[in-house]
Amino acid sequence: MLAEVINRVKPNAKDREMVMSVVNKIKGNLEKEARARGLKVRVEIEGSLAKDTWVATDRDIDLFIIFPHGTSKEVVKEVGLELAKAGVGEGWRLGYAEHPYVEAFVGGYTVDIVPSVEIGEGERPVTAVDRTPLHTKFVLKKLDERMRDDVRLLKQFMKGIGVYGAELKVGGFSGYLCELLVINYGSFQGVLQEATKWKGRTVIDYMKYYREGEAEQVFDSPLVIIDPVDRRRNAAAAVSLQCYATFIAAANRFLEKPSVEYFFPVTEGVDIYKVLEKSKERGTSLVVIKTGCPKLPSDVLWGEIQKSLTKTVGLLERHDFRVLDQKAWSDEERHVIFMLELESRRLREGKIHLGPKAWYHEDVRKFLEKHLKGENVLAGPSIKEDRWYVEIKRKYKEVKELLGREFVKLQLSKDIMEEVKKGFRIYADEEIAELCTEEPRLINEINALTRKRPPWLN
Repeated sequence: MLAEVINRVKPNAKDREMVMSVVNKIKGNLEKEARARGLKVRVEIEGSLAKDTWVATDRDIDLFIIFPHGTSKEVVKEVGLELAKAGVGEGWRLGYAEHPYVEAFVGGYTVDIVPSVEIGEGERPVTAVDRTPLHTKFVLKKLDERMRDDVRLLKQFMKGIGVYGAELKVGGFSGYLCELLVINYGSFQGVLQEATKWKGRTVIDYMKYYREGEAEQVFDSPLVIIDPVDRRRNAAAAVSLQCYATFIAAANRFLEKPSVEYFFPVTEGVDIYKVLEKSKERGTSLVVIKTGCPKLPSDVLWGEIQKSLTKTVGLLERHDFRVLDQKAWSDEERHVIFMLELESRRLREGKIHLGPKAWYHEDVRKFLEKHLKGENVLAGPSIKEDRWYVEIKRKYKEVKELLGREFVKLQLSKDIMEEVKKGFRIYADEEIAELCTEEPRLINEINALTRKRPPWLN
């Protein structure tokens, strides 16, 4: 079975020829432009392509513009970005994780052109990406041909279970992390077997930089993997608790019952009407908010999306709507979508409002003055046990009304807020089918939100 997976994910001669034609074209343009500007820089391939751990379906190329040792961060940022833009011509956009870079789409590939500074082992980086060439050298020294295939297996396994990618949208395992895990445990099978032993916190220190128990005092992530080229860095800092736990669970399940579906999940056609009917049978309600997508680098965008989703959930909960689950989706171009699963989209007319304890006489007097003749009082005031209480009318008892009036007032993230002010739409339950006709990619997202069970759990 693993041989079958390798056969599907390992690049063949045609794959290599195609990617290198793009690499050589962009690399040549960058080097030519650098010479014309009198810049003493190197242009190098980095990432999985340089280490030959890439998967055939990958369409990402990392090219680094490496400035000489001692170049200032300001020069790297300003001059490096201008060189990168000139090297790809038109059609680029600015990307930004911890450090700005230029992203371009060339020949079916996403090419990231990243300015950096040359550093030696153990030196503090000038920019957040300066360690990358050192990562490449380290991995190339440690991996043989068989281990490179094991990295491919691990990457595809993680893709299949949805935990691959260190970007904020995923919060999962990077390609470099996959390489470090195979280096540490020796093989794909070895990684999975050891992962089944991971508990609440796991520390891997391949270079033995720290004494027993010391790393736990320095880093607080669920998974700590000390970067072999920088003892101050946790290479697994991006891995969320959910992705960590999901990988442990999937590894254990796979070893018990291996299946190619862990690597290549079966994606059957989903009928949105059946999904919505199933939600109705469960007695829950679905609410979807659609707004525009600000033009931002991916990690910045997803930071704003996640913050805005949290604020939206908070709004609903403050008004007593019970949120069972939530999820966000974006095509990163036109739409941002917030999906909310609620216990109910409608609440009863009244809600209990607790007052003071009976012996706090001044507070009781004010409470009774306010509520004895209050227009919004449905029942009471009365005493239950030691406290006064009253039942009052809710301001909002239907979720669409609440969102329609209050969503635009929320202090969402700045750029999302600008889009919301331009306009947004709310869809509830059966209305969601209309949205899915406009955006079919949402169907699988909504199905996953309501189905709960991951595809690999058979």
